[in-house]
Amino acid sequence: MLISEPWTIDELTTERTGDTVVVDMNGWAFPDPDLGSRSPGRFLINGRPFDEIHYPVESPAVGTVFWQRPNARYSGFRCVANGRYDDIFRNGTLELTYINPGLPRRVAAQQSWYFCDVAREGEFPSEARRFRVIGNTDLQGFVLSGLTDFKRLDAAATEITGKGLAGYPRILDWGCGCGRIARYAARIPAVTLTGCDIDADNVAWCAEHLAGSFEASSLMPPLPFADGSFDLIYGVSVFTHLREPLQDAWLAELERVAAPGGVLLMTVHGRTAFDYELLSPDDYRALEQNIAAHGLYVSGANSQIDGHTEHAGEYVNVYHDEAYLRRRWGQYFDIAAILPGYIYTHDLVVMRRRAVPRRSLRPLGGCGGRLLRRRP
Repeated sequence: MLISEPWTIDELTTERTGDTVVVDMNGWAFPDPDLGSRSPGRFLINGRPFDEIHYPVESPAVGTVFWQRPNARYSGFRCVANGRYDDIFRNGTLELTYINPGLPRRVAAQQSWYFCDVAREGEFPSEARRFRVIGNTDLQGFVLSGLTDFKRLDAAATEITGKGLAGYPRILDWGCGCGRIARYAARIPAVTLTGCDIDADNVAWCAEHLAGSFEASSLMPPLPFADGSFDLIYGVSVFTHLREPLQDAWLAELERVAAPGGVLLMTVHGRTAFDYELLSPDDYRALEQNIAAHGLYVSGANSQIDGHTEHAGEYVNVYHDEAYLRRRWGQYFDIAAILPGYIYTHDLVVMRRRAVPRRSLRPLGGCGGRLLRRRP
């Protein structure tokens, strides 16, 4: 068993004929380790079983990547359902669930992916803009991952803090890109959404096409916001790319702009991320040891935003060790939970800003196939 037992939709089509919609999806989902139970009832669409389920289907590629997971090669699936449009897209959203083996997830939304009717969504950013955010140009993946991340952030806030995103009037999307998540967060009634990003072109697209307020920011703090401006801040795939000195500077800056008692939802690359790395057993163990030894381990450069913003080689790929997060990040915030593999391959760190910030604490380091394709 893996720490998060992920599952993934590789292809999803929704074909509408009149008032009827046919949903066809395929991908992979881990079976029981001993293949003792092959219950197809684990696949649900809006809470009910699919009409047609093919599972398990042999998938050698999944077995190769996840060699450490027993019977991973028998993870392939195809599921088909049909129904009335309003039954499929309930309130404009389709929920696709696989009930994973193992213990129940702390936040049940981790077992679901969410999709909306793209035809009703209005304009989307260009392929080039999407690539800088998710590492590919696939519109389906952009919508599926964006709405799913939004739903999972909302569910995590509800479960761990007692109220969802709608309960936080001032929200900051730190690292909004071209609005992959912000397009949904900006629609929450009675919430003022602000987005910022170092990619000024993507920020400009958001400002023109999405509700909310969007500001270009710099690789280095400060942000263009007053102290205590936000009740909730989420950052997906930002700390995954910062070296330690820059990380510490941003932890201090986020502490500044968060309101007392404010909630922060931040993603990092933890164990689930390196489970996806297609490493040999020896290289896997070596990476695991390096992450544990360093706490924050830089695994290499990242060129996704090259040519669109100046980053002086500071935009890299990094892994975080959980003990390191609790020790170092815990100097700035109270850590309420760390959810492994919660946002695709990322772990989600849920934190609260203390009523009295540690203003005397300076940044510690000093700082003036779709299976493998997407890991922003």
